[in-house]
Amino acid sequence: MSMKDIIRKSDFDTEEQAIFAEYTRNRFENTRESNTSDSGFLEIWDKIVSYSEIFGAAAAINQKICPKRPITFNSPDTLDIRIYDSFAGKIPVISVENTADFEELVTNIVHKGIRPDGIEKTGASFVSGKTTRFIIISAKPYSNVPAAELGLNDEDDWRDKSVLLRLAHECTHYFTKQTYGISNNILHDELMADFIGIYETFGFYKAEWFLRFMGIIEGCGSRFLVYTNGLPEKVRKAVSELAVQSAENLEKWSNTDSFKAMSTAERIKRMCISGLDTENLLLDSQINNL
Repeated sequence: MSMKDIIRKSDFDTEEQAIFAEYTRNRFENTRESNTSDSGFLEIWDKIVSYSEIFGAAAAINQKICPKRPITFNSPDTLDIRIYDSFAGKIPVISVENTADFEELVTNIVHKGIRPDGIEKTGASFVSGKTTRFIIISAKPYSNVPAAELGLNDEDDWRDKSVLLRLAHECTHYFTKQTYGISNNILHDELMADFIGIYETFGFYKAEWFLRFMGIIEGCGSRFLVYTNGLPEKVRKAVSELAVQSAENLEKWSNTDSFKAMSTAERIKRMCISGLDTENLLLDSQINNL
C-alpha cells in the first residue's frame, strides 16, 4: 500500500488532509549538506571527562553541567561520562543505570527543572544547543519492551544491547543535525534512528521490532503516541499504517546488495532523501542491480 493508497482509504476532510501532509512532509528535502563539523564544544567536554575521572561523574555533573540544579543521585557510582567515537563523529555521553537518576538528569539538564510529561517512556535524550551537544542514556530495556516480547531469551543481554541500540539511535539524530541541521521528534526521524539502532546493534533489521517499540503492534511499547500527540485520530491511524509500510520496506531494503555496500552515513543520507515513502529505496536498489 502506497502513501497515496493510505490517503485515499482514509477519506480525510480538507483539514485532516492538510495535517497529514504537513506531518509526513520530508523536512530533509532540498536541504544542503554541511561541509563543516561543529566540534569546538568537545574541548569543554574533554575537561569535564577529566574532572569526572578524578572526582567522579556525579561531582562533574553537579559542578560542571548543572550547578544551578544539583541532583542527589541514588546510584552515583554507576554514572559515567565519556566521549563516544561514533559513525556520526565524537559525541559526549552521560550513561545512567538508575532510572530515577536518569529522569532527574533529563528533568534538570534538558528541561530546566520541570519534569516533562511521559518521561517514564523515555530512555535517552539528545541535547543539541548552540554551544554544546551530548547524549544522556539510560539502562532501561529499549522502549520499555522486555526481551521476551522480541523473542529474545536473555534479559541481561537485551539490556546491554538496549544501551548500544540507544547510542546508535541518538547518534543518528546527531548525524542529521550535523549534516543537515535537522533533528525532529516525528515519525520519519524515529524510523531512521530505530532502523540504524537495530541494524548497528544486531546486524539485521526487523520491522516487527520497530512496530513493537512504537506500540503499533500492541505490547509494552508506546512511543508512537508521543510522536503523534495532538494529531486527529483519523490522521494518527493513517500515520500508523504508513509506519507499517515504511518499516516493512526498510526491512526488504536492508537485505539488498546495494544496501550492504553502503556505509552507515550513506544509509542515513538515503533515508533522509527518501522521506517516509521508503518504497523509493527499494526501487533504487532494483535499478542499481540491473
